[in-house]
Order: sequence, then C-alpha cells, then structure tokens
Amino acid sequence: MTEHRELALAEELLLARIMRFLPPILFLLACTDTTPPDDADQVAGQLEQENGGFDTDDEAELFSDPALFTDAALEADASVDDALATDPVIVDLQATAEAHTLVVVWGQMPADPLATAVRDWSGELRLSRGALVTDRRLGFEDATDRVLPRQTREAVAFESRTRPFVDGLVLTVLDPTPTAAEPLALTYTSADARTQLRIDLSRMADGPIVVDAGDGNRIVVTAKRRDPCEAGFMRGRWHQLTPNVGAFLGAVADRDGTPIGHVRGIYGERRNGAHVWFGKFIRRDGRFIGIMGGEFDRDGHFAGRWLDRSGDRGVVHGVYFEGATLRAGAWAARWAETTCDR
Repeated sequence: MTEHRELALAEELLLARIMRFLPPILFLLACTDTTPPDDADQVAGQLEQENGGFDTDDEAELFSDPALFTDAALEADASVDDALATDPVIVDLQATAEAHTLVVVWGQMPADPLATAVRDWSGELRLSRGALVTDRRLGFEDATDRVLPRQTREAVAFESRTRPFVDGLVLTVLDPTPTAAEPLALTYTSADARTQLRIDLSRMADGPIVVDAGDGNRIVVTAKRRDPCEAGFMRGRWHQLTPNVGAFLGAVADRDGTPIGHVRGIYGERRNGAHVWFGKFIRRDGRFIGIMGGEFDRDGHFAGRWLDRSGDRGVVHGVYFEGATLRAGAWAARWAETTCDR
C-alpha cells in the first residue's frame, strides 16, 4: 500500500466518523449574525442553529473587533531567512523528495497567564533523514529567542524561553525515501541534552501530534503534505464561557504556513447532548474563505467540514487545550480541500 493510499484511508476514516453527524448541521447556510457574542446564553442559542449562526458574507478586517484579537495576545509570526534554503542538495530535494509543511509549537498548553516559571526550550529539532528548511518563527521575542545559524541539513537549533504562552517554528520537511521501513521522525533535544523527545511523523496523516513535555508543557506538531490543494493551518485561543459553552479565535495560514487571515467561532454542548463547534474564517482584508463545523470530544480533539459558497469543500482537524479566560486557552488545526488529486 502506498503512502498516498494510507493517507486517503486515514482521511476517509476521519470523514466516516464526522459525516454521521454533520449533514443536518452544516449543509444549510442561514444568513444570520456572523460574529459570535461572548455572552454564554447567546452562544448556546447559536449552537442550536444549523451552522452556528454564521453566513457566507465578507467581513471587515478582524471581524470588526481588533480589540478582541489584541486582547487574545496571539503569538507573533515572522519569516526566517534560512541560508540552507539555497543549498544545492536541499534545492534538489525540493524538486524530488516528498515535502510536508510542519507547524511545531512548544510551551504551556493551555496557557497560564499568571505563570512565573520560565521554561528554557533552547536546543534543536533534528530530522531522522532528509532535510529541513526553516520558513517562519512563531512567538519568538527578540530579547530572548532566536533561530541559530544552520549547521546541518537535518537539524535546526534555536534559543527559546516561554512562560505563559508558546514559541514555534514553521518548517519544510523533505523526505527522500517516504516508503522506507523506518518511520520518519523529528527529535527535540534540549541544549543540555537532559531532555529528548521523539515525534513519530508517520502519524502526520492522523492529525496534530501532541507530546507531553511535563509541568503543563507540550509540543504540538501539525502537518500538511505539500500539494496543489488549497489548504493550511490555524492556531489561537480556545476558552470557556461556562462549563458547557465557549468561544475560540485565531490566525489562519496557507499551506506554506504564511498568515492569510483570521478565524472566530464557538463550541459547546447542544440540548441533545451533542458536542459541536462552528467557526468562520476570512482573509486579512475580510474576504470570506469558509464556514467550518463539526464535533469535538472531551479529550481535546475536534474534527469537521469546511464549506465555501459552493458547498462542501474539505475537512478541518485539530486539537484544543481549553482555558478559563481568553488568553488561557490554545488550539491548533489544519484545513484542506478534498476535491483535488491527492
């Protein structure tokens, strides 16, 4: 069985789990208020609607609520100039190897805004074969964090310290032998070599990978294979309003990890006991990209469908870490259309 077929089967199994629930919820698009309120009773009412109360209209930038996104303190995003990107071997691999975009974040999840202890993550991420290209950095502060000069094609070293929130990197992973018997792996090793965490990248097709790093700290890897499909990543804040109702917001990136827009949504328990979530994502200028929605479980996973103005477009799959306040929660997801050739 080829890797492409394995990926297809993994996505089919995911869709089989969520499609039993989604058709009566998402395939009727009502024209209602598109901005979810922070009032728990109003959110609970929206959760009972076919699509969570979202429509397909364009929006103003940041859903006309820049103060809310400022208060959320989403981690900053910046490009990285990787000197090895022009290395002849890596250039060749870019053309011949199987490529994935990886969004790797580390830190407190859910965030603790009152935390005083600093975690030093300085160290390296090393690929078991092939090569890495460093594309972007997330949450790095100029005073304490930096990507170090590249020494080898397989590894990227960095200095990073986190307290309440996360840092991260967007990487291109190039695998020249994707059908090898040994699974591709990414290993984090701290600078003092006391901590080493191995991440099995053969699990990429199943959704975001979560690795426990102790004391409320985690490493989360969200991956998407490089292909012509419209796809990308999302990350942000996921917080509770009441024990059974909450809201989320965040940033949207394309398949290369480059920021392109924003998302805002709601989640909670319906009167019939179903755990549902809904959201709308837009480009930076407010142009509509899609509505999404589906089910979530209490173990920190969610999955669903992505719709555009033409109807069913693709899937969304992610993990969440619920917080008690806006800045305390976290989530990460990938989105991709399913209508193109895998």
